[in-house]
Amino acid sequence: MEYLYYALAGLVVLGVLIVMVRVGLSRVRRAVWMRRYGDATLVDTMMAGQIARGMSLDMVLDVWGTPADMDETVLKTKTKRELKYDQKGKNRFGTRVYLENGEVVGWETK
Repeated sequence: MEYLYYALAGLVVLGVLIVMVRVGLSRVRRAVWMRRYGDATLVDTMMAGQIARGMSLDMVLDVWGTPADMDETVLKTKTKRELKYDQKGKNRFGTRVYLENGEVVGWETK
């Protein structure tokens, strides 16, 4: 019975350590993004795992990672990109992010 207490105490300590590591990594990530981007509002949005209009391509990649697919169209006055996430089938995606000249202008989630 005594070993049960030690096992339970070990699990509690392990849980506390995991939380501490996650909090530490979160603080490091926030500090890195603040140095890189310098906009506290956008960094707060990124920390929440969300995107917003005006974010750069690098910001979207930092938050959501590499897209499953990406299309690019170069026009005379602007460059359009479409990042595709959450592939559901051949050329079917759950989320699409639209960028013009390197900035997010919108997105849709199905």
